[in-house]
Amino acid sequence: MEKPGLVWFVTGCSSGLGKSIVSTAYDAGHRIIATARNPAALSYLPDGPNVLKLTLDVTLKDSITQSLSAAVKKFGRIDVVVNNAGYAVMGDTESIAESDARLQVETLFWGPVFVTQEAVRIFRDINPKEQGGTLIQISSIGGLVTFPGSAFYHASKFALTGFTESFAKEMNPAWNIKFMVVSPGGIKTSFGSNIALGVRHPAYDTAESPLNQLMAYMGEPAIQETFSSPDQCARVLFDAVVAQEQRPLPRRLLMGAETIPLLEADLRISKEEMQTWKEETMQCSKGSI
Repeated sequence: MEKPGLVWFVTGCSSGLGKSIVSTAYDAGHRIIATARNPAALSYLPDGPNVLKLTLDVTLKDSITQSLSAAVKKFGRIDVVVNNAGYAVMGDTESIAESDARLQVETLFWGPVFVTQEAVRIFRDINPKEQGGTLIQISSIGGLVTFPGSAFYHASKFALTGFTESFAKEMNPAWNIKFMVVSPGGIKTSFGSNIALGVRHPAYDTAESPLNQLMAYMGEPAIQETFSSPDQCARVLFDAVVAQEQRPLPRRLLMGAETIPLLEADLRISKEEMQTWKEETMQCSKGSI
C-alpha cells in the first residue's frame, strides 16, 4: 500500500521528467514543492494547500537555501528531494567556451551538491526524529558510460554519482536517510531543445566525425520513437520511493531498455582490459615492473 502524504521537493519541474514526477506525486495525494527558474512554467499544476510553486536557480546557493526553507515553512518537513534540473552542453571539447563548461558543471554538479547537503540537514535535524528522508539524483546513462561531444556533461554526471555514493556511506543508519541515483537513457522530453551546441572546431566538423555521426543517429525520428515515456519513468521512480519498506531502494536505477546493453558492453570492455593487463597490474604490488 502506498504511504500517503509524503512531501516532495523537485527541481527542474517546468517540463519533461520533473513535470511528470510532481504530477505523479500530486495525483497520488502527496504534497509537492515544484521548482523552476520561471515559476510561470508551473501553471499546469493547480493551486491549493498541497502545492507550493517556487523559483529556483540551482546555480545560486542562496536560491537553494531560500527555496528549501520556504518548503519547510509551508509543510513542516520534506520527505523526498529529487535533483532533476539540468541541460546539456554538446560540441567539440577543444572549442567549448570555458564559461559554458563551467556553467554546465555548476548546474549539473554543484547545484545538486548544495541541494543534497541542505536536504540531508533537513532530513536529520528538522524532520521528526528517525523519520529521515529520501534523496534522488536524476543522473543519466551518461553518468556511467560516455559518448562523443559531451565531455563536460559526462564529467558532471560521473562526479554526481561519485559524490552521492560516497556521501551515502557517511550516513548514520539511525538517521534513516536513503539515496538513489537514477540513470535514464533517452526520454521523450524537451531535453533535446535544452542542448547547447558549441561552436564547431573545423578539425572535428567532418563527415567521419564521431559527434556528427552520433547527432545524425539521434536525430532519426525512428530512434526518438524508442525513447522512454517520462510519465512511465516517473511512475517507476515514484513506486520505488513509496515501496521502500517492501523493497529497498537500489543504489543505481537504470531507466530505458537501451541502458542495460550500453552498460553491459562498457563493463565487458573493462573486464577484458582488466584481464589483458592483469599481470602488469599485479606486478605493481611487487615493486617496479
